Amino acid sequence: MLTEERFKAVCAETAWHVKKPLDLIFIHAEKEVRGRQPRATLNPFTVLAAAAAWERFLSDLAGAVKYPDHTWGETGKSGLGRFQIPKKKRDDGKGLISLPWEPAHLNSYLRRQGVLGGDLSDGWAAWLSSSWVGSSPKGWSFAEYANDPDAFHIVLKEAQRIRNGAAHLALPQDVDGAQKSDYTWTNNAESVTIQNGHARGVTAVILQLLDASIVTIARDHGWSANGYRLPAAWFQAAVPATDSRYPEAEFWGGGALHRVV
Repeated sequence: MLTEERFKAVCAETAWHVKKPLDLIFIHAEKEVRGRQPRATLNPFTVLAAAAAWERFLSDLAGAVKYPDHTWGETGKSGLGRFQIPKKKRDDGKGLISLPWEPAHLNSYLRRQGVLGGDLSDGWAAWLSSSWVGSSPKGWSFAEYANDPDAFHIVLKEAQRIRNGAAHLALPQDVDGAQKSDYTWTNNAESVTIQNGHARGVTAVILQLLDASIVTIARDHGWSANGYRLPAAWFQAAVPATDSRYPEAEFWGGGALHRVV
């Protein structure tokens, strides 16, 4: 069973990890330039860092439930869980979406682990970006998982696609193939990077899902989520000038992200 003390540690660790993609976005925006720049290399790795924060959050939740006291906290604040889920294969031998990115699987897995009694995705609600111009995410639409689960499956698949591309230095550009989840790692890349606005849009989704998941788990246990959530400043159209790390940063193209209430 998940305890509030360990949940607090997981949330603190998660906030630390989320700083990594935000750091990369902030560094990318330090000086306005046009044309191809070395900083373009930051974009896929921004998504990789955001995806890693999501995967680590799930891993730490599982570890928080099952690690005994004498091993808890040996590797960092929260300890490292083991999100070991076998990947199913299609009949043709090609892989499906990895199960840590599959909402239906996450719900049943986390229930079995004792992380929460309901579905993690019950509380998911977010502004989702479907396009971008330069460094600005565009095409925002608001969605709730309860009403539109397909919208979240699509954006999580996109996050996984770029995460895998960055990790393997092979960014697949065949969108049709990617939607079918048929990765064989034959590099058909038409580009060595992605647009910064694309990276920001995917990071925005993960940020919102992390915060909503924290609230969902806290409420499932009857705890107050106050003090455990990601900083509200990261969701604003512009981070307040008083912020010591990201003063006046506009992470999301001038708009604000959703924070569940």
